[in-house]
Amino acid sequence: MRYLSVFLAFALLLGSGCGALRRAALRDVANVFSDPSGSNVFVVDDDPELIRQALPFALKTYEALLASNPKDRRLCLATAEAFVEYANAFVHEEADRQKELDFPRAQHLRQRASKLYLRGRGYALAGLALDHPDFEKRLRQDPQRTLQALSAEDVALLFWAAAGWAGAIATDVSNMCLVAELPMVEAMMRRALALDEAFDGGAIHQFFITYEGSRSEAMGGSAQRALEHFHRVIALTQGQKAEPYVALASSVAVRKQDNKMFQGLLHKALAIDPDAVPQWRLANTLAQEKAHWLLDHGPELFLDYEEAQPCKE
Repeated sequence: MRYLSVFLAFALLLGSGCGALRRAALRDVANVFSDPSGSNVFVVDDDPELIRQALPFALKTYEALLASNPKDRRLCLATAEAFVEYANAFVHEEADRQKELDFPRAQHLRQRASKLYLRGRGYALAGLALDHPDFEKRLRQDPQRTLQALSAEDVALLFWAAAGWAGAIATDVSNMCLVAELPMVEAMMRRALALDEAFDGGAIHQFFITYEGSRSEAMGGSAQRALEHFHRVIALTQGQKAEPYVALASSVAVRKQDNKMFQGLLHKALAIDPDAVPQWRLANTLAQEKAHWLLDHGPELFLDYEEAQPCKE
């Protein structure tokens, strides 16, 4: 009932001429949206389609609230995280699945995902600038010195800024100006890792599984480093997150054309109980959907594909 009353107040008073009432309603809704307990209603859900349909309204609500209170650091973070996660889980992922079925549709989705990623990055950078004036300008001028000035309190905003930046690059690889900024993204992620390697259930290590594992050695990638990040995130999460298994399967296993490794990792992801850790329920459900999709498309990913038995622990 608390959330319902707050949203009713928001709907009734956002356009009201009563300034005091309007500000009070905005504060109430902003507190719900920027409080971790408020965002939990999304991440603990087990119905991805419901979240897919609900998030666009939430995204515009975040923006409306932030426009009224642009110096709210927690709201900058919540808005950035929501845009990047929506772009990744529901737009970028759909683009990847559509590329063989409907290429023009996939291209449209990739362009949309890139814009959403950059929007999320912008909100995260704005949040960082509240405590670190001219953050983006100084980051571009002297990345190392600027990043060294950050502390553990900045990790969340730093991670989502870098994740949005990386997502935009991944969905717009023809934009050479954007691609040229990848080293800055890597520097941001490495600083975040140094400050708090356990952030968000090993999310930074998970980023590096894909970052290191999807690039060839000639391009600076490393299957060995990807494996090191994988083992670290498994230790941090006690193997209760499906995403690291899927990330390693879709990067290192595919690049090495190791079908047995690929199927073994995906079956381990599918063996995880999504309800075991409520805060990872939605993430695990989405990761398991991707695992099923990858297994169904194994013959397209491997030159010599043969269905294998799941690996045992």
